[in-house]
Amino acid sequence: MPHTNRKKRAGAATTRPKRNSVHTKRTQVLDEEGWVHIVDSAGRVVGKGTAEAGGWHGGDFTRGGVEYVDKSVEEMRADFEGCSRAWMASEACAGLKIMIGEMAGRELGNVVCLGLGSLQSARREGRRRSFTQLAALQTILSSLNHSSQCVFQDPQFAATDTEFLTSLGYTVVEDPDAFSYIKENTLVYAIHCYARVYQSISEGPRPAILISTNVENFGKFILSEESVQIAESLEKMVEPYQSFDFPALRHDFSDTKVYFWPGTPTSISIPTLMSS
Repeated sequence: MPHTNRKKRAGAATTRPKRNSVHTKRTQVLDEEGWVHIVDSAGRVVGKGTAEAGGWHGGDFTRGGVEYVDKSVEEMRADFEGCSRAWMASEACAGLKIMIGEMAGRELGNVVCLGLGSLQSARREGRRRSFTQLAALQTILSSLNHSSQCVFQDPQFAATDTEFLTSLGYTVVEDPDAFSYIKENTLVYAIHCYARVYQSISEGPRPAILISTNVENFGKFILSEESVQIAESLEKMVEPYQSFDFPALRHDFSDTKVYFWPGTPTSISIPTLMSS
């Protein structure tokens, strides 16, 4: 039978010796697939996550509390071309061309784009969404044979965002200067912006076309008396417009409406599209 009452030898260790802790400096490395690797000073990968999950961004620099990746204009152009090819191959692009094509002949002045988002966002999905929305805007301009001024504004634009958009022939202005460019013959392209952006639009001339978040959404979440007033002003702003759903593609254009000022053809037929 096993012996359970053996005495411990004199001098035997009763506890395991403590190991000395070695602290190494760890850094986050963002790879091309959007994964963030946690690497220690010895070059060992000790953790992995995504830039979209867990709050990891892996940005190269921070501006105004926002994380950015440092990309050249040439790198941004390559990213844009890739997103443009994907957009042009989508059913949403085909549907948008049908919608805009039926507006041919409508005289438009300038175009004002608000809140596109930085094309250098450390969030890979955010960059892809902004590039896709830019590609969709170019589809609209091409379908309308539009060659007039296009003005862009977003407080989150970094210097290279401005350089890239300028290289495409667009004008970038500081917030809030773009609102002064909105006239009665303007096309305003403002997808997924804050309610205050749309409120600023409502305080000026009504644009000929407004592509924006469905303003009814702002009346669904009443947090204060001010939010009630904003929701009411937005609903009043779009009352005279005819509205149509923007063709869906993932979440890039979720809850997005195209508002046409009266006089624009109302018999626009949009094919039923499956979200990709």
